Amino acid sequence: MSDFNNDNPKLFNKQTVLAVILSVIVIVGMTTLTQILFPSQPLPVEPTIVLDTVVSAPEAGLVAPQNLTTTDLESALVDTAEFAIEAPTREQTYTVNTSLFTARFTNKGGNLVSLVLNDHADKSGPVEMFLTTPEHSGTFSLGLGGNQAALVEALMNVSQPGPGIIEFQREFVSRSSSGETTRYMLRKRFTFRDDEYLFKLEISLENSRPEALRIGGDGFAYTLHIGPQIGPEYTHLPKQADWRKLISYIGGKRKVINAGRNPVLEGRPSWVAITGKYFALIAIPDATAYVTNVANTVVNDYAGETSVALSRPMLGASAQTDVFYFYAGPKDNEELARYDDVRKNGFNLTGSDLEAAMEGRGILSWLETLLKWGLNLFYMLIPNYGVAIILLTLLVRAVLFPLTFKGSKATAKMQEMQPLMNELREKYKNNPQRLNKEMAEFYQKNGNPLAGCLPTLLQLPIFIAMYSLFNNHFDLRGADFVGWINDLSLADAIYTFQQPINLVIWKLAAIRGLPIIYLGSQLLYGVFMQQPAAAPGQSQGQMKFMLFGMPIMLFFMMYNVPSGLLVYWIASNIMAIAQQLVIKRMMHKHRAEILEENRSGLKLVNPKNGKNGKIKR
Repeated sequence: MSDFNNDNPKLFNKQTVLAVILSVIVIVGMTTLTQILFPSQPLPVEPTIVLDTVVSAPEAGLVAPQNLTTTDLESALVDTAEFAIEAPTREQTYTVNTSLFTARFTNKGGNLVSLVLNDHADKSGPVEMFLTTPEHSGTFSLGLGGNQAALVEALMNVSQPGPGIIEFQREFVSRSSSGETTRYMLRKRFTFRDDEYLFKLEISLENSRPEALRIGGDGFAYTLHIGPQIGPEYTHLPKQADWRKLISYIGGKRKVINAGRNPVLEGRPSWVAITGKYFALIAIPDATAYVTNVANTVVNDYAGETSVALSRPMLGASAQTDVFYFYAGPKDNEELARYDDVRKNGFNLTGSDLEAAMEGRGILSWLETLLKWGLNLFYMLIPNYGVAIILLTLLVRAVLFPLTFKGSKATAKMQEMQPLMNELREKYKNNPQRLNKEMAEFYQKNGNPLAGCLPTLLQLPIFIAMYSLFNNHFDLRGADFVGWINDLSLADAIYTFQQPINLVIWKLAAIRGLPIIYLGSQLLYGVFMQQPAAAPGQSQGQMKFMLFGMPIMLFFMMYNVPSGLLVYWIASNIMAIAQQLVIKRMMHKHRAEILEENRSGLKLVNPKNGKNGKIKR
């Protein structure tokens, strides 16, 4: 008899139950331990493609792109209806979603009409990287020919060959001047990856016959247009808030392009960038000898068109695929540096040096990098960039304190020696050569008064590096501090005028608080740091100008600088005043001894007998 038909309860004795319980415990325990020691990695979220709503009514027939008749190829696209070419009859848009991008395309020419950065926003919402115009309804458009060729606006078939890939393709027919027709396939394939601000564009042309495909004109098969403008959206671009710039990278050297409309770049750039203050679009073509046209126009003090056009030479084969990479995202060193290391990006790029698109790569770039590192370190401790700036200022002052102390000692010593120096000037006022000699000997023995200026001189390169840092550090974008200071990368504003007030030599756009506080701190700093008498060759009028006139001039010069820079300078002045109070207190008890020591040690040459002697009182 089968045990399964046996109702004997002894089959489920205590040992059996205990064995089952122990087995469950072992299985659960092993599973838990495995999860702890070898945690499973979440599956990557593949970019998705969504078909949007139809954006135009059905058309009566197929739309064929127009192509200019050219002198070197005299061909034109013909009406494709008679060739029974498969193509859509209405315009539709498609959206590609990644963790960083929301990209929207149209099947009209296979163009990109919107590229939104999901992780970055401004006052109007997520940042749009491409700004269109009625004349330019999309970017990455193609013209069959040179830079002036008409754009391809035919409706194209759409497919998704793989995750994060959207492809637009269509067969076209061109007819030469002799009446011969050529059928060929045009494809535009965009590839996106999650967690990448870089994407790939492949442009393929394939002849239906096994011979070189002869399309285009003016010596070019096609031109890829990038533009007309990058975001974020703006009504105007004040110099302190944002700007647009063209940069080329040729032979390992960065060059800013001061362009009007359609100048041709010399040489073959490794990449060309359209940059703003915080975001950049960088075009990285393959090794083909493209001709690069750029445009950077200004209309009524506003940025107009800032675009790039890459023209491809005539094809030498029946099929050709050209590859372009595009970075569209923040000007952030960490993000840009990923494309120098093949292990850190999903497109296997290396040696791109996209960091050259960043600002502040001058002689003081090392200092700016060091200050940025310190700023980010303090921000990690206290997540407020205003506080981080103050802590960074404190660190800078602490590092410079030994030099500051030494300079203050030299200044104080010169102040104590001032009566003796005045005696020398009076004694040899009619003998300038002798006076210069005696003063040189005096300085050699007692120290050079310019030593007291060393800490001030060291502040200059730090200030320049700070200015570049606050102008270009991406994380400062929109970083607030206290009260009315809501963006440390911009000038603060207590009250903004609807229209700037024209003061002839100066336009007042807003009432700002930080420049006024800066002026007060700078004047107070000058009072504490001033010397009681002028240095050699310096008049009292010059000293007063340095004490009062220079801060007032700087007030106007720095009225519109980023507020982060003024926070740094105000904090630096306050700390310098505190340092000076401490130093003066430390030196006060030695003042009498220093004066007596120098009086007794000063030796002068007696002009009557040529012997050494002390100054007579």
